[in-house]
Amino acid sequence: MIGIEIKRPIIIVGKEGTPKDQKAMEFLSNDPIIKYANEYDITENNSIPIDRGILIKDVTYKPQVDLIIDTLDNYRGQVVITSLNQKDVPKKLFNKCKLKRATKNVMREELSRIAPNSDDPGIDSQNIFSLIHFYLREKDREKVVAELKWSKPFDEQFISWVASNISPHKLAYIDAKVKRRWSQDYFYELLGYAHTGEVIGKAKFPSRKPKNHKGPICRKLKLKTSQFYLLEQLVKDKDFARYASKQLNNVERRVLRLPEPTKRKKVLTQKIITLGDF
Repeated sequence: MIGIEIKRPIIIVGKEGTPKDQKAMEFLSNDPIIKYANEYDITENNSIPIDRGILIKDVTYKPQVDLIIDTLDNYRGQVVITSLNQKDVPKKLFNKCKLKRATKNVMREELSRIAPNSDDPGIDSQNIFSLIHFYLREKDREKVVAELKWSKPFDEQFISWVASNISPHKLAYIDAKVKRRWSQDYFYELLGYAHTGEVIGKAKFPSRKPKNHKGPICRKLKLKTSQFYLLEQLVKDKDFARYASKQLNNVERRVLRLPEPTKRKKVLTQKIITLGDF
């Protein structure tokens, strides 16, 4: 079309805690179409106003590649894609985009402001998807064990997701005999060495979506939903953990791996019956 500038798609890569979405909005309008890559369903690209733009998030997790490529080829407005890393982005998507990186760690800054006594989250902390990929493909299992001990993924979720990709026999003993019976470090050591780091093909993840507890948890703890990722570090602050445990219900506490608040035991007093009571 004459007179219309074709804008090259942009992909923004950054680890957990970096402001990928904020950086993406620098190239888009105040009201872009926002879709997750695994749920991408846009087919009528010409129906979206050119000045609105499209943001496609988390392209490393089950992206709808054909539909996304169709948008990259045919939509005349700005398209921005975000990703946790570069190596897991499908090449035919990556090659169509201009690469930009999000490097500033906003997680560390927000943690320092909200809970000064909490631990430093570190640059290499990974979300569950990245951690599963790392577990399945990394052949240096000492690195895997170290990452598991650092990230401390929820045991049931991690085992169920890994079991879709390797022989369940490798996990049966750990799941039945070790989980929550032995120390957490020992559990992660056995889990790390249960696999060699050799997987053929793409990692498989459960298709069923768990209930999203982010909104209710953040509202009860007076945080924005966008700050949910901070909670993994915030709960390491003892004062914050006690506060959070009192505000949340049992299901929400389990999401954050918080213990139930200690309840005061009722002291039963035995009434002494005298003749005057009859």
